[in-house]
Amino acid sequence: MTTANHAAAQIPTPQPTGSLAMIGTLAGIAFVSGVLLALVYEGTYDRIQQNQQARTRAAVLDILPGVVSQQVFEASAPGPDGQPVTQEFFAGYDASGALVGVAIEASDSGGYGGEIRVIYGYLPDKQEITGMKVLLSRETPGLGDRISTDAAFQANFAGMQLALDPDSKQPVHSLTYVKPGEADKPTDVEGISGATISSQAVTRAVRASTERMLPVVHDMLDELRRGSQ
Repeated sequence: MTTANHAAAQIPTPQPTGSLAMIGTLAGIAFVSGVLLALVYEGTYDRIQQNQQARTRAAVLDILPGVVSQQVFEASAPGPDGQPVTQEFFAGYDASGALVGVAIEASDSGGYGGEIRVIYGYLPDKQEITGMKVLLSRETPGLGDRISTDAAFQANFAGMQLALDPDSKQPVHSLTYVKPGEADKPTDVEGISGATISSQAVTRAVRASTERMLPVVHDMLDELRRGSQ
């Protein structure tokens, strides 16, 4: 046997990696990754929640002019399936402690990018919506996300009269989505060209919320007015 043949004979032949070993390795990597993600989520969850609450409370001050303090209340109202659903909302008070209005969150899952969550202000004594701000949106930048920035769309909700029927306490006229330039009622919401789906979702969210929550708010007015005392 030559030297070259002898050296070749001494080199061990690589053994193929077994499928079970590969699966075990991948499972180990997945496990470690899952643990790390869980630790990151647990470590940041409280901070994320605090930041969200801070943004929401700041939005309350923006949509309820004159408010210097706010208090969280809970109310039970019929959900989409008719079953009672408990929801929190904010009551805002001026420097003298008098009730200014309430701020209520609303959401709709039919946005172009999924769920859209907003908060709107309401003055019970005037039966008027004061404004709306977007809290959560995954809409397309430059198109659907204009629900947060388009001045004309935002103006739909500023000073919108939303009178309630004295017997049913339901809005006399519900919010209705219309195309830009076609509004002819105080409760018409003119959409945004190029962001139809997003602006429709906002309209649905606020309409459903006003129909559910405003009767409850009016029933709680005495409690709300005592809230800051």
